[in-house]
Amino acid sequence: MAYRAYRSDRRFRRRRWLLIVVSLVAVISVIVFLVSRQTEQRGAVEFFASADEASGLHSSASAELESALASIGVAERQDLTLRLQNVSDKAAAADALLDPDVPSVIAPSYGTMATASSSWAAGTVQLGTAIASMMDGELVEDAQKKLEAALDLLRVGDVSYSLFLDSLSGVPEDVEVPSFSGIVYIKPDAQNPLLYDAQTLALRVLSSYVLSPHRDVSVSGMTNPEPGGESGGLPVVPFSETIDIQAVVSNVGNEDEPSVGVHLEIFDIESGSVLQDTQTVTDLTAGSSTTVTFADLAIVQGRIYQAKILVTIAEDIDPDNNVWEMTFLWRGES
Repeated sequence: MAYRAYRSDRRFRRRRWLLIVVSLVAVISVIVFLVSRQTEQRGAVEFFASADEASGLHSSASAELESALASIGVAERQDLTLRLQNVSDKAAAADALLDPDVPSVIAPSYGTMATASSSWAAGTVQLGTAIASMMDGELVEDAQKKLEAALDLLRVGDVSYSLFLDSLSGVPEDVEVPSFSGIVYIKPDAQNPLLYDAQTLALRVLSSYVLSPHRDVSVSGMTNPEPGGESGGLPVVPFSETIDIQAVVSNVGNEDEPSVGVHLEIFDIESGSVLQDTQTVTDLTAGSSTTVTFADLAIVQGRIYQAKILVTIAEDIDPDNNVWEMTFLWRGES
């Protein structure tokens, strides 16, 4: 009898351990499910937060694009270039916010939003590049095709974003979704219905005088010390230990100038000798000016001089403003 009781007790213990194992597996499965669900919810919340921020950037970029395209023919070349660059920078920053590691429950939302964002980012870059090439005269024959390709990318983004908004209805109810507003880069209700027409856009860029490249530098000069009066109709520079000539070099064109030569000649009326010196200005942006100083000039007090400054660049459209001249008397010590 003791032996049979022992076997029954062992079977009981085996069933009890089996029950414990099954219970543990069930508990672990529930925990895994809950953790997985929390992870999915957290991933969904993070994605929609990023998508909300990206949408805000794209909304701003699309408005800036409309303004930039409307300004063609009025805005200066540098201004239009800067506006288009701002648009593509915002679109790229928005696209970088979207993390592809998202839960499967919101895969349709991620896919459509990612497609919209990447299409917008690529389209703004291509549009800016095409317009810049047209302004430089490098893109004429295929300009319309290039613009149409860029605008098509923006349209793809518009359609994909509309699908993204539609996909939000399928997001689980326990996932909080921000309020997304509609975004389009190609606005069908634009004030100018031809604003996004590739052919019209190409004609507007190519026919705009202010957008075509104009290279032009100018110069003005002054002695240091400055003249303090006249003698015989000539400016008189007062006595000083040294004398400098300062040249103000200005980029009055709409192209940045990587290198501007600044050449000084001073002719001594009495001796017939000529003093020459040359300096170089680098990276002179459109619309900016800089001062070049020819210091401690080796000329003699009490004599009359003819000073001439010449600035040079390639393809300057107005050579008349490239020269400054002045005849002056440098008073000697009395």
